[in-house]
Amino acid sequence: MEPEVIVRGTGLATSIPDRAEIRAVVEGEGTTRDQAFRQAAETAGAVDSVIAAHHSALDRVTTVALTVQPKSRWKKGESIHTGWRAVRTTTIEVIDFGHLGDLFAELAGAGAAISGPSWRLDPENAAHSEARRLAASDARQRAEDYAGALGLRLGSVVWISEPGLRVPSGGVTSPRGFAPMPVGSPMPAGAAGAGEDVIDVTPKEISITASVEIALQILSAGS
Repeated sequence: MEPEVIVRGTGLATSIPDRAEIRAVVEGEGTTRDQAFRQAAETAGAVDSVIAAHHSALDRVTTVALTVQPKSRWKKGESIHTGWRAVRTTTIEVIDFGHLGDLFAELAGAGAAISGPSWRLDPENAAHSEARRLAASDARQRAEDYAGALGLRLGSVVWISEPGLRVPSGGVTSPRGFAPMPVGSPMPAGAAGAGEDVIDVTPKEISITASVEIALQILSAGS
């Protein structure tokens, strides 16, 4: 086996996010299932109207079915039924950030509890390719620096791998990680209404990192 130098390179690129993900939760409570359901359904209808009004700014809207569960509390060693609680969660992906402030205010005014935004990059965003390109360049430069300091000459690349993917036969690879996106603080229901000041929601720049491992031939003095 010919001698090799193995190095790991890293790259960092930044980009404005492509989308913002927010969650709108509606709830209803009552002494009966129907009462809890009707209360939540009324709020859900108002929330859906707000979402429909901003449809042009949205990409995907995912709603979990409204569910009703019993409420209870622990008293003197036993569970006491106290009523019913209905909940529905909607996840909204916003691609036109100019609507974010109004959307937050109107959803909260409709009675939803809002959390987010979580800023996201699309897989095809150029920042991913730029980070990988920088990682490869960094790896090559590291190899050349080590070889130069040791008086060695490098040949061709023997193999290239993302960290954790080059394992012995039968080994298990760990899932590739990704940088977490900044998440906004939850906003309680009714915290802001459509008639109040519009919330200023400014996109946060996202940093993308990439790593690559490479092996290059070490040439003998006479090669």
